[in-house]
Amino acid sequence: MSEKNQYSVIMYLKGFHEVEVGQKIANCEFGFEQENNQYFLSTIVTAESIEEAKRKGELRLNQVLSVFVIHTGITYPISGIHVNQISGKQPFLYSSFMNLGRMTYLPISKEKIEEIGKSVELLDKLPNQERSTKRVDKAINYFLRGCYLETQWRSESFLNFYKAIELISHHFRGNFGQTIINQLRDTLLKDSTEKEIQELPTPKRLIQFACGQLGISDVCDISKIVTLRNQFGAHARLEEVTVSPEDFNNCKILVGRTILKYANYIQTTKNA
Repeated sequence: MSEKNQYSVIMYLKGFHEVEVGQKIANCEFGFEQENNQYFLSTIVTAESIEEAKRKGELRLNQVLSVFVIHTGITYPISGIHVNQISGKQPFLYSSFMNLGRMTYLPISKEKIEEIGKSVELLDKLPNQERSTKRVDKAINYFLRGCYLETQWRSESFLNFYKAIELISHHFRGNFGQTIINQLRDTLLKDSTEKEIQELPTPKRLIQFACGQLGISDVCDISKIVTLRNQFGAHARLEEVTVSPEDFNNCKILVGRTILKYANYIQTTKNA
């Protein structure tokens, strides 16, 4: 068996500032390199090769940054990823580079850092193979894509945010149907046909129901978000649909909160 070595995996963040050096999120630590005047996020992994170390470290750092974006709604460009072998035989340096996102500035408090760390720990505890966990991962990807497209293609960005909310709402479709049936028993609609009942969970009602199940209220006008979504044709439509900054930001805030609340809901119901 090959000897396992320890590696420091460093992700350099272009334009990132006002984060206190030394703060940690789920075994990842913020630092600052004076020579390049650049902040970075680093972690230490154990691996049998530099390639394995890069893969493991990059996965962890990307996860932390993804949750960071969910909490703040801000994306940061990555200027490079470096891997340094810090223990074992034949230490050497390996580096690769990638470019993502856009430069934005935001002061991050210790309280927010702690909150982000708790969310990362929560995601770590989710059962890997369950459909609900895969739904969380897919919703996060929609959210990140929405953030990435925000300054390039605003309507497509909005669509990605909406699809994340819609995806999570599908988890509650079964509960919604049973709840509606129970509510109709003592009303004039108690004799509704099965087809009529199946038509009741419209996107707006289902999203509203999901938000209620997750304890989300007074975030935004869900009806307005759904109405805006209906102005779009197919997902690949090229025409730009105008979305006001207020409606856009409300949708974005709703998505971030929905993802985090849903992850907590999964963990809570799993342990119940």
